Amino acid sequence: MRSSNRPYMASVDQLRAYAVLLVIFFHGTQIFGTWIAHDRPFQFGEDWLYSTNPAATVIFEGHTGVTLFMVLSGFIFAVGTIGKDVSYPRFMANRLLRIYPLFMVIVLIALAANPGAFGFLPFLQTVLGLGNLPGALVLGDISSGALWAVAVEMQFYLLFPLLNKLLTRFGLPTFLRLFAAIAVIRALVWFVTTVPNPDSILYYNLVGRIDQFLIGMIAAWLYLRYADHFRGWWKIGASAGIVVAALWAFNQVHGFFNHGWWRLVWVDVEGGMWALVVLTYVATVRATNVVARTVTKIGELSFSLYLLHLVIAGVLVNNRWWIEIPGIGAMASALVTVAALFLPVSIAVAMVTYHGIESPFLRLRVKYLIEPKVPIELQQLDRDLERATRSS
Repeated sequence: MRSSNRPYMASVDQLRAYAVLLVIFFHGTQIFGTWIAHDRPFQFGEDWLYSTNPAATVIFEGHTGVTLFMVLSGFIFAVGTIGKDVSYPRFMANRLLRIYPLFMVIVLIALAANPGAFGFLPFLQTVLGLGNLPGALVLGDISSGALWAVAVEMQFYLLFPLLNKLLTRFGLPTFLRLFAAIAVIRALVWFVTTVPNPDSILYYNLVGRIDQFLIGMIAAWLYLRYADHFRGWWKIGASAGIVVAALWAFNQVHGFFNHGWWRLVWVDVEGGMWALVVLTYVATVRATNVVARTVTKIGELSFSLYLLHLVIAGVLVNNRWWIEIPGIGAMASALVTVAALFLPVSIAVAMVTYHGIESPFLRLRVKYLIEPKVPIELQQLDRDLERATRSS
């Protein structure tokens, strides 16, 4: 829930914007770059992009924006609820109001266009938040590029009130032990599996992503107690530098397709470095200039942008609408296409869907924090004071 006494929310929205921009540039360079270079669709393994340029690798590994989203989810919920009781029904009602209106509109329209994809059990599985598992609806770019992440988020929502209670009641040590236990069990399963699949175990599944949500909650705990320690523009620069260096190294070893055991550690490294960015950025940034407000608005549109950007890319590709500039190469032309065409069109569409579908339902959300009960004696004292004030 957003309120005026939470000034960090603008900074959080800006981080959401950076996350969705990473994803859009990541998919855009893949899709448009392949069409410009080879005049065919992107092939997942064959056409992956690599570079020794650190700035380029941030875009080429822009799937890391999903990790930033998940760290932010843990941070946002925990920073407002640590030390407080959460009404589970109201919390889940708010989550449904946040996710389901646009989610269901997209799913139903996609099914209307592809009726052969419908099946009662796959439909039920998808709408109940298990769309990232085998047996869910297969809806082309919609399901492969976006719905899996929505499913992982929804699974985390089911667990969050309990996780928050553990962190509130027993403190950080107990929470860290839980974190370690999950990591140990996951590692055991990894090493007992003949051919472990990092995508299935770590990328598309809550059993891998849960670490990043937990890291976000730990970051919230640190922020509430030590925000001043993370404040400083140079600290933002240092944390961003860590992200760039780590993504460069990941790209050099072809990390997305590398099945080495170190992928078990990368889940936490990636989550931890983004948590450091979140901590330093939220503790430091309070900008209200035009650029900051624009980035904040993009962050507000991030859910629509995330769910719809691959559909928009498909429309552009089907009509062969991209920008090819002779002499600069396919990847440079792809970047121009993303910045000058793909991104502006995506933002324009997202503004329509946000204000037409998301915003009205967001206004229906209710407070989900349980107010502490006031003893009857204090309630009577409050009433007596109120009457005395009126009579005076």
